[in-house]
Amino acid sequence: MNDVTEQATYQHWIDALVHEIIEYWGVNASTIDCSCGLSVSGLQHVGRLRGEITLTNTVMHQLRQKGYKSQHNIVRYTSDEWKGKEGQLAQFPNPDKAKEYVGRRLIDVPDPQGELESWVDRYWLDFGDYLDYFSRDTKLVSTNEIYTWSKMHELVRFTIKHREQARKIVNKYRVRNPFPKGWYPINVVCEQCHRISTTTVMEVNLETYTASYRCDRCGHNGTTSIFNGKLSWRFEWAALWKVLGVGFEPFGKDHATPGGSRDSAKEIAETFYKFKPPVPYANEWVGLIEDGVDKGDMGSSNFNGFTPKTWISVAPGEALRYIYLKNKSMKRLTLGLEYIPTYIGQYERAERVYYKIDMPRASPQEIADICRSYELANLDPLPDTPPIQVPYLHAVLLTQIIPADSLPGAAIDKLASSGIIPSSQTNDQQTYIITRLERAKTWVNHYAPETYRITTLSTPPDGLNQTITNELRTFYQQLYDTLDPTQWTEHKITDAMKQLTQSMPKDMQRAFFRYLYQAFFGTDKGPRISAYFAFTDPAIVRLRLQYLASLSK
Repeated sequence: MNDVTEQATYQHWIDALVHEIIEYWGVNASTIDCSCGLSVSGLQHVGRLRGEITLTNTVMHQLRQKGYKSQHNIVRYTSDEWKGKEGQLAQFPNPDKAKEYVGRRLIDVPDPQGELESWVDRYWLDFGDYLDYFSRDTKLVSTNEIYTWSKMHELVRFTIKHREQARKIVNKYRVRNPFPKGWYPINVVCEQCHRISTTTVMEVNLETYTASYRCDRCGHNGTTSIFNGKLSWRFEWAALWKVLGVGFEPFGKDHATPGGSRDSAKEIAETFYKFKPPVPYANEWVGLIEDGVDKGDMGSSNFNGFTPKTWISVAPGEALRYIYLKNKSMKRLTLGLEYIPTYIGQYERAERVYYKIDMPRASPQEIADICRSYELANLDPLPDTPPIQVPYLHAVLLTQIIPADSLPGAAIDKLASSGIIPSSQTNDQQTYIITRLERAKTWVNHYAPETYRITTLSTPPDGLNQTITNELRTFYQQLYDTLDPTQWTEHKITDAMKQLTQSMPKDMQRAFFRYLYQAFFGTDKGPRISAYFAFTDPAIVRLRLQYLASLSK
């Protein structure tokens, strides 16, 4: 297959999915709304940005580009039971006292820090306030609000009226623990202990829209409005599809097993509520890496992971979107804050490929996939010319060798003099550089491995002259003689080092760089040394090279 044919037959998985959605609903459909569901059971981690946010939002925008009306609804499941898992209880100053909240709706659990109105408000804060960095034009709805809508009101009435049919459908999926005759497919909140998980509905009055119940926890018998309740969750899922007019909805892989929850909701939609369910799409969970160790899947109620707020403090949203869109949704991915430079490097490499600055050794299909993933990852229209790039590790380096009170001006001057950015910059370019420096500083101060944290020694460490060889001393002298202070750019320094070391045996190359790092930082490893030299006063570098050249065994 030639290159032209390979590119012509390539289709990104998002484009294939959008095509499938359009085929499912028919080309004559005018509106295809998209939806996702998030239970605010605890930490709203970046793994939840994968299917629920990035995938759904990207599909919505692609449908719009094809002429369809489309909305991205983010449904917060706020009426679900708070289970009081160990990680949830640990958020409170007094975990034992917090056990009294077990069984309440999430929206009825207080903020552990006592500052906001509820648990939901607390743990939505570092997620919801940062969604614009990862998606655009979303609509937020919460289940406790949806139950006040007239459309939902009608569906709840319908479900209760036909509760025997509902019971027979759901019992097909509850073989070991079927619901008995007389079962009501709703749960209501106990007015005394405020729990929703411990009440049993005894009778319903649809005229007054009230339910009589018994609370198995506190023993209270009462009557309350059905507005203070929720449908059994399988019926709730299908009802939300109908109320919101959902045409596409991704979901976690735990719902995707044959005969599982997604299949049951699909049957309820088709045979009970009599409507066509949305196009399904399962996505794999995202794992957490810490100190190089896979800590398992990110989780909300066990507080395993980190938030979008944290990501944005160190990296652009588009870099994460690129990772999620470059990899099909059922591929397991792991993320760790220590690898932020790698993630940004992948995104910026894609940018260079897209603008034909880099041409990797890859098949035409892989190049097309990189370009399309980059295109989809960007929330704003792409410019005709490539944006400037400041390598992340360069920014990390600059924030450590330049005094804080001289940032960002001195950093911009060094980047310009080294030829990495133009000598004059637009306002947008300066904003990008400043943001990159701020994020790099946050990363190196809080999340970077020790290798990236540097302090230039005022003098070389004692005893260095006892280990260096005369042969290496000659090479340091050659490097000193080659480097021209009037052409002090990273490119020139890199070329000089390559020419000097390319004929060395591997062990000598390693020793050459190891002693450089020792002389400047007192460590065997460190930042890219040519970048460090380029951003450092030539006089300081040359003086240290002169010192290395003067050493003898």
